[in-house]
Amino acid sequence: MLKTNFLHIFITILVISIYPWLETLAFDTQLKITLALIFLLGIPHGAIDHILLRKKKQSTKQQIQFYAFYLGLIGAYVITWIVFPYFSLVVFFLISFFHFGQSQFSDVKIEESSKGKKLLYLSWGGSIISGLFYHHYDRLIEFFLETSHFNQTATIITPTSLSYFFVITSIATFILMAYLLLFKVNSKNRFFSEIGVFLLLHLAFYTLPPLLAFALYFAVWHSLKVLYEEYKYLGTKRKKFKFNHFIKELLPFTLMSVAGVLILLFAFSYFQFSISPFFLTIIFLSVLTLPHSVVMDNWYKKMQRK
Repeated sequence: MLKTNFLHIFITILVISIYPWLETLAFDTQLKITLALIFLLGIPHGAIDHILLRKKKQSTKQQIQFYAFYLGLIGAYVITWIVFPYFSLVVFFLISFFHFGQSQFSDVKIEESSKGKKLLYLSWGGSIISGLFYHHYDRLIEFFLETSHFNQTATIITPTSLSYFFVITSIATFILMAYLLLFKVNSKNRFFSEIGVFLLLHLAFYTLPPLLAFALYFAVWHSLKVLYEEYKYLGTKRKKFKFNHFIKELLPFTLMSVAGVLILLFAFSYFQFSISPFFLTIIFLSVLTLPHSVVMDNWYKKMQRK
């Protein structure tokens, strides 16, 4: 964990050091950088979900069942976004809280069924995401208000309620990390390392423009970490597995996903639907995150049993 964090820490400190220049970038440029990182790292980290849980002898029926489940969740969530947008947004936040926290602490040698570990996932992810909103409330609320479906967001997510949520989840994260890392697994190094990471991320959120802050976390801290774990896992399953083999595994569904989001962006722009490219990107990420998080939860449980 400490070794793999070095690259993330180096990149984060480097980006923070040039933040005055980043703030001068036009919004369109920031959006393009964010989308580029999502395409290069964010989407690929979920592009081999169909491989991670694959059994040695998997029947055609089992493969069809997996794709039906995966695509079915995506389809159902798209419909839910259309009919119940605010409910879908809350679901996306909760899924993201848990998923981000799980990817950060999945290697901690405590059973995945542990309530304390699950609460840590939620509190850590909740603090990270609410911290981004807390530091850039006015700008991020503007993104929501650009879409007619979410023009009441400012009355639901107020600065006061957001501040309370951010403080509570942050305090809960420190308490749960102390309990699990110090007392349960007796790892002082991991505890102080995680505190450093936690503070560094919030420093990045405070200094960087919101889109670039999100891109830094999602692409570098989350997606790159998961890609590394997936690469190591496939290396243990296949003989002479090299990096170019890994890229070949990622490409098919990555290209399909990128093509899908580009078509959606073009369609919504061409037909002038009342939804911003920013929020369309959020919806696209959410419908991919739902089935991906289910697969990753099962994969982390599978890895821990070994």
